[in-house]
Amino acid sequence: MTDSTQEDHEDTFFIRFLCCPLWFGVVPTDKDRKCLREKVITFPQLATNTWVKLHPNESMDMSAATVCLQFYSEQMSLDPCLFSLATPSYPQDFSLRWLSFSKQYEMTIHSFKVQFGLVFKNNQWISMCATWDANSGLAQMFVNKVASFKKEVGPKVSFKGDPVITLGQFQTQYDGGFDQHNAFTGFIADVHVHEQVLTIRQIKTYMEAKTRYKLGNYINWHNLMYSIAGSAQVEEKHQVTFYSKEEQQ
Repeated sequence: MTDSTQEDHEDTFFIRFLCCPLWFGVVPTDKDRKCLREKVITFPQLATNTWVKLHPNESMDMSAATVCLQFYSEQMSLDPCLFSLATPSYPQDFSLRWLSFSKQYEMTIHSFKVQFGLVFKNNQWISMCATWDANSGLAQMFVNKVASFKKEVGPKVSFKGDPVITLGQFQTQYDGGFDQHNAFTGFIADVHVHEQVLTIRQIKTYMEAKTRYKLGNYINWHNLMYSIAGSAQVEEKHQVTFYSKEEQQ
């Protein structure tokens, strides 16, 4: 079986328009688990008490990871954080933000930071994926189908422990330490966390907003348990912005 044929076969399992309770044989039992397909989380206020926490089914033990999400913001000042994953060992185990002085994106792995030459642009939907592999220590970022150079960052150890995952805030300590300088305002949607490095083709499919893409097997936006605080709220995506050309197809 060729690589492309194998990927086509795999893609048949990842249908975006299905909000299935069954995912890789695991049936969620928590009554608060929700499908957020075609929904966004709005962060309307620059405040440290506005956040969303994502709750996985189990603790982490993964040697590679891919985080994909979409966001929309007009924020040009401060250093807003989109995604922050903390463990008892590393308060900044995996985080994504952009920096106000350079407008470049920054990834943190095991509390070590690296910047990529991809520049934030405001007032438009942005699709982002970030990958890291403990075997090589290499990180890579993709923004609107533009790939960064691969860079080495962090010690070559797996993600382990019970994570605290927040959207819209940057954890400077395990489960807290929020600073308004890193608070995010805008919309965040379609957050998926994978226990592997996705292929270029899988990332491209996600960013093109096609009818099917590979859903996260650690965090799945279509089968999500989360808590929400402050002024953050869930809204329908079509009610907050215009769709992009790809989404209208």
